Amino acid sequence: MLDDEEKRAFVLLAERVIEADGIVVGSEASALAALKAEMGVDDVVGESLSVEELATTFKDRRSRVAAMLELLGLAYSDSNFHMSEVSLVASVAYFMEFDDTQIDLLEEWVQDYVGLVRKALVLMRD
Repeated sequence: MLDDEEKRAFVLLAERVIEADGIVVGSEASALAALKAEMGVDDVVGESLSVEELATTFKDRRSRVAAMLELLGLAYSDSNFHMSEVSLVASVAYFMEFDDTQIDLLEEWVQDYVGLVRKALVLMRD
């Protein structure tokens, strides 16, 4: 759902989200690697770009929602949405012009999705 410029911006934001708490766990790194592979994006250079510059790269509501859902998913991938991740995601949301109600809806969807994935994994056990 993202064009090439948006994919690069997303990868940079995603890297910042998973590094925000100072600890990158395997589940976060694996989730980001899977997203990069899915998008056909390798390593991206752009450390000097601000969160505002990256967040405003997304051109329409559809791409902004897709990016926020994935960023929230990454933030929850280690089962701990750390305050530094919350702060970074809130900044991205602000620059993407989401209000608190919209963010709450996106976060609720991600939490529901994560819960369903966990239930599916339980069903798959021997």
